[in-house]
Amino acid sequence: MSDLKQRVLTGIVGLVLLFSILYLGGIYLRGAIFIISIIAILEFKNAFKNIKININMLPIIIGCISLFVFNIVGISYDFSIIVVLIISLIYLVFSVKYDFNSTAVSIFTFIYIPYSLNLLNTFVGTPFLLLVFIIAFCTDTFAYFVGSNFGKHKLLERVSPKKSIEGAIGGVLGAVLVSIVYFYFVKIPINLTSISLTVIASVAGQIGDLTASKIKRLTGIKDYGKILPGHGGIMDRFDSTIMVIPFVYILYFLLYLY
Repeated sequence: MSDLKQRVLTGIVGLVLLFSILYLGGIYLRGAIFIISIIAILEFKNAFKNIKININMLPIIIGCISLFVFNIVGISYDFSIIVVLIISLIYLVFSVKYDFNSTAVSIFTFIYIPYSLNLLNTFVGTPFLLLVFIIAFCTDTFAYFVGSNFGKHKLLERVSPKKSIEGAIGGVLGAVLVSIVYFYFVKIPINLTSISLTVIASVAGQIGDLTASKIKRLTGIKDYGKILPGHGGIMDRFDSTIMVIPFVYILYFLLYLY
């Protein structure tokens, strides 16, 4: 099977699974987030091994479990960061295996991947859950097509040679236009706040993509894994989505919780 066919087939299966999990929500969503988080963390661990940084899995796993439990009992996710921080610092002080770089990257990994992903649970039962993926996927899709057809100026060649300024702008505009249509149908207010946060979330998604690409270059890998045929690893697929989530969370907070 060709790479393109693999990519398309994986994409179709992935979308079916994604929308099924989003529809079911609850324990299915929490379980999916937990599994995706663990796989993505392992991908990070394997990548950073190449530059002699040893990610400490124990505090991160405990943090993931605490996120899962805290969501069920209604405790703030912020406490999970404290748990990971304390355990990581204990290892830094008493273990010779984890130096400061390893400890810092371990804490970063927890906040960057499982903590951000678990914010999705906040949106269960609201249109903001689907909005995350609309912004992330539309940004990627429009950036690809605009960049492929009109891209002339490199965005950040030393990090991602194929990305263009035109593609980046097209990704933001496409995501905003589709989001506005979505806002109209699901009754999310269309105002300066919602449009501004959508723009920021789209830009953040592209920064997430570039961040993941920079880490791949620093660690000398082509893809984070092979679990998704034609796409690579979990981080290759969710790198932009992870950065979109916090800004959709801010939008949700400003519109409905503040």
